[in-house]
Amino acid sequence: MKPVALKGMFDHSREVQVAKQRNGEKGVDIVTPFYTHLDADGKEQAILVNRGWVPLDLKDQRLHLLQTSTIGTIKGVLYRGDNATKYSKLNNPTLENYSRVVPYDLSLITQCPN
Repeated sequence: MKPVALKGMFDHSREVQVAKQRNGEKGVDIVTPFYTHLDADGKEQAILVNRGWVPLDLKDQRLHLLQTSTIGTIKGVLYRGDNATKYSKLNNPTLENYSRVVPYDLSLITQCPN
């Protein structure tokens, strides 16, 4: 995997929490749209950033929302989302129940225009 750096701004109002387990402990991966630029038509273009896992009892601690949204640079690696197996649960957007990071599903929920 090759590291990348992007300049833009997070949209915390459209975060999605995906149920995950780490070492037997329940928690969530937090996925947030990150707007990088405008296209030729002036529409915002975004990528989805998996900001990491937090334990279930801390999932509603939204202290990062107290900060004002500013333009900044993030560094990370690109990946295509979670692999599906025959045992994988499907995401259920109607009930806001997500069990896998699937960029297509999450982009519909976060209303990313691209």
